[in-house]
Amino acid sequence: MTEPVLTNDEKDALLTGMSSGEVEVHSNSGLAYAEVTAFEIGPRSRIVTNSYPRLQSLNRQFASRLGKQIELLLNAESSVVFLGIDTSAYSEACEVENGVSLILEFVPKPLDGSALLNLNNAAVETLVETFYGGLGNESERPNAEFFTPGEISVSTLFGEAALSVIAEVWKPLADLTPKLIGSHLSSGVVDCVDPGDTVISSAFELKIGDKAEKFYLIWPHVTVASLLPVFDGQKRERDPAQDIYWRQALRARVVEAVIKISSAVGRTQMTLGEIASLGPGDVLNISNPQKSTIFASKVPILEGQFGVHDGRYAIETTNWLEPNKGIDASSSQ
Repeated sequence: MTEPVLTNDEKDALLTGMSSGEVEVHSNSGLAYAEVTAFEIGPRSRIVTNSYPRLQSLNRQFASRLGKQIELLLNAESSVVFLGIDTSAYSEACEVENGVSLILEFVPKPLDGSALLNLNNAAVETLVETFYGGLGNESERPNAEFFTPGEISVSTLFGEAALSVIAEVWKPLADLTPKLIGSHLSSGVVDCVDPGDTVISSAFELKIGDKAEKFYLIWPHVTVASLLPVFDGQKRERDPAQDIYWRQALRARVVEAVIKISSAVGRTQMTLGEIASLGPGDVLNISNPQKSTIFASKVPILEGQFGVHDGRYAIETTNWLEPNKGIDASSSQ
């Protein structure tokens, strides 16, 4: 094996000299010296966004109504206060609280993807104590690394109450049917979101008696992507060009649609008793069997004459039926 042309120390010295200008750098335009411009990382790493005024309004309604739901659930004086919205990477949203948190994952159908409800350890402790009739003055469990099935069960009841309020509050914006699908620890892996994914985190304060703890409603950008303009307060306007395109596309596809064609030949009326007494071999007398009505998916569209064509039973159409005119398909069967 041949020795390297430059050692690591020589490479470092060369790079240092080029950046400082002590080493000449040649180019097609002649002799030049390298210059380094200072780069400030902080201002450029920040995600710039507005405060989502429409989402803030929804969050205030959510907090007000959830407080009443929690009072019924815990049979204790409770309230929820909306604190604010922050847009950041998911990893940063999980670091706002010290210690482990319980994350409830839910799917807000028909939106694609999942969203999260983040309860810190102290909030879980307070919920459990109050749910089982405690006074809420027990000492907090130090350095909690997991949650018991009982704690997860009570937290799930809280999550279900929160989702019912979300469905109610968001209805004017989107008809959601959110459903809990699992729970996670904040220190673990949540499959529905990567640490670097952008999320919108709404912070709330849950007050139960003398205690006040925080929880967070986290919406990944990919989940609410279609609603971001509405969160900004922008009015969704119809695009005439898009309307024309879809109208033409739909008309072109309509003629290719396959529908069921049926027909009715003749009519008669019988009492329920006569129908009940029918047996094999009985004959039904129908009036004017030469006339027939043609149905498209049970909708009467044509009238015609019943007969034989090329050795097969056939209907010769005579005229189109006007809307709401003709024999109902269900009454002919």
